[in-house]
Order: sequence, then C-alpha cells, then structure tokens
Amino acid sequence: MTDRTVTGALLAAPDQNVRPSSQLIVDVARKHGVSPFKQFGEMLRLRYGRRKVNLQEYYSNQIYRPDFSTLTKREFVGRKANEDLNFRLITRGYANAMMDLIADKMLYTALMAQLGISTTQTQAVVSRSRGYGDYPSLSTVEDLVRFLETQAIYPIFCKPQTGSLSVGSVLLDAYDSATREVLTLTGHRLDVDEFARQVLEEYGSGFIIQSAIRQDPEIASAIGDAVGSVRVVTILRNEMPEVLYTLWKIPSPNAMSDNYWQDGSLLAEIDRATGTVLQCRRGTGPTQEDIDTHPVTGTKLTGMTIPHWEQVLELAIKAHKVFPRFGIFGWDIGVTSDGPAIIECNDNPHHMLYQIATGRGILNAEFTPIFDDVARRCRQDEATLKAQDKKTGVLSRLLQHKT
Repeated sequence: MTDRTVTGALLAAPDQNVRPSSQLIVDVARKHGVSPFKQFGEMLRLRYGRRKVNLQEYYSNQIYRPDFSTLTKREFVGRKANEDLNFRLITRGYANAMMDLIADKMLYTALMAQLGISTTQTQAVVSRSRGYGDYPSLSTVEDLVRFLETQAIYPIFCKPQTGSLSVGSVLLDAYDSATREVLTLTGHRLDVDEFARQVLEEYGSGFIIQSAIRQDPEIASAIGDAVGSVRVVTILRNEMPEVLYTLWKIPSPNAMSDNYWQDGSLLAEIDRATGTVLQCRRGTGPTQEDIDTHPVTGTKLTGMTIPHWEQVLELAIKAHKVFPRFGIFGWDIGVTSDGPAIIECNDNPHHMLYQIATGRGILNAEFTPIFDDVARRCRQDEATLKAQDKKTGVLSRLLQHKT
C-alpha cells in the first residue's frame, strides 16, 4: 500500500465537451478508409438530426465504421436524444412528481429498505440544513471528522446525494488513528480534516456515507475488490416489467468505482436470459479492444456467469413495480455472497453504455417497437389520469406543487 497523502479525494467530472483531434480524424481515415470529408458529412447529419450525436459521440460509438449501413448508423443516439427517448417512456405528470424522490439517493434508498427491497445501507448523511430522522446528520466539518474517527464502520462508500457518473464519490477502506488519515481502496491516504472540509465545501447540501458492498467472492477474485455493478435496464410495456438488456460495468484496476469513463474500465455485454458474459470491451472509438481475460487477475471474463443471476433479474423487476408510471429504469446492482442489492436507480439510463458494449445502436429493430409500445401505453395512461383529474384535481395539485 502506498503511503502517499493526497487531498483531492473526490472523483471529478469528465470533460464532456472534448472535440475530436485532427489525429483522430486522420487515424479513422487511414484505418477504416473513411475520408475526413465523409466523416464530417456524417457527423453533421447525425448531430443536427433526431439522433443528436455530438462529435465526440460519433467517434466513441464508432459510427464511422464502413461496415455500418446508413440505417445502422441512424440507430445510434447521443446524450440528448438518449434523454428524449427516456422521457417518452414515462407517464408525464404523476411520474414527474416522483423524479425528485428517485434522484434523492438517501430518500430512495430508505424507501427501498422500508419496502424490504435489498439495497445499500446508509450510515450517515452530510447536510448543513437537513435532517433524516434517526440517521446521523453531519452538518459541520467537526461532525464529519468525529464520525469518520469514531463511528464509521469501514469500508464505506461516500457519494453526493444527487448526481450521476460517480462524480464526487470515494471509497474509504479504513481509518488510521495514528496519522489521522482515511485510506482509500486504491491505497491513497487522506488527511481526515482536509477530506471533511472538501466534502462540506463541495457537497454540504447532501452527501451520503454508506456501507461498502462486499462482492461475491467469485466476482471479487475475477475483477478485484472495487464493485463492478450489473446494469439491468427494465421496461414496462404491459402490467409486468421485463428486462430489456443487461451489462456488467467492470472497474479499472486503478479505480474505486465502475463508471466507464474512467481509463481502463471494461464493459461487458451479458446474456439477459442466462447471466453469461457474451463479450467484453475496453476503451472507445478506434482504440477500443475486445478483452477476454481481466488485465490484472487473468480470469477469463467471456463465458463467465454472474452468480445469483435469477435473483438479480427478480430484484430489478420487483423494484420497477414500485413505480409503474415509469416505462424504463436502469438499475445498478451489486452482487454479494448473500445475493444482489440495488446500489442506484436511474430514471434516465445512459444507453450509450449499451451502444459501446455491443456495437449496436439502441434504436435497433429489436428495441424500437418495444419503445413505441411503452410510449403508447404512457400516453394512454396520461389520458386516463387527466380524465380522473377532472374529478379529483389530484394531478393539478401535484404539478402545482412541483412548480
């Protein structure tokens, strides 16, 4: 373990406005025989069309590939079109009123636990102004330091109460009372006072401290101790949610979380019926490579089956049923020796993960009819609710409160 002390502990946000370099354009032209002129033409059509693919996304999703037909290229979406797609798949009005609850990781986790749905365990919450019942609420630097020194049960995973992409997160493995430092999973040592000041400065309005999930030993031996969550996307087009697709987010050997934008992270496509890894990839764009074995442990990943797979799917479906006005969810699920547990719920799942892991656009021939069915059901649901609201006024009051 390194004895290096660092101060900037919380994971910073990625730069989402990186423009493709001239070298990247040249590399694509040389490797794939796609001229810069053709690349620019395709980028412009996809950027300003319904797919809203930006310049970076055009390359990260390998849409330039000459073996892709024009129709295949149009199956890919960018971040904005991804959001538009997911918004189509909710019953607007009632679902909108629930979005704040789902985005609030503390309240959402508490609700799931109360309903008996396996999820992460919260130890404390940092907030300057808000209380959370019997959960310890830490409003000052001194409160947080005291908790980390005397009350925290390590290892703990810390993250902002709202947000995505693992931004602001850190996994603390232990506390060293001799040096008054907290130790991260990756071996860095953080001055406890400085760490607490950074948390209060950047996330004083809400920061959760949870017990870190211990992965099933079979998974830990394959990918290391950092949790590689399973992304299960569920869809509700009839009365019962169903699984649309499943992925495995495998952390970089140098990372504490499994967000794919961190260098060295892997993405695996999983057979949703069996839980077997179909393919695994590292990187994006021209440098993307297929990976059969883990780069550190040497464990063969392709062909591996995720433990407790039936329970993983059952948990996602059970949790989706709590919010039937939402047509789509993305669940991040950790798999422990005792079974799966929900880490986070995403009401705007990031389908670019699917596109990068599989090489298929999300608006493919298999999924598009399903999305259309869900959108149609949501519009019918809205009409029914509006008719009911003429009698009760419930929806109007909810929306009035929301605004």
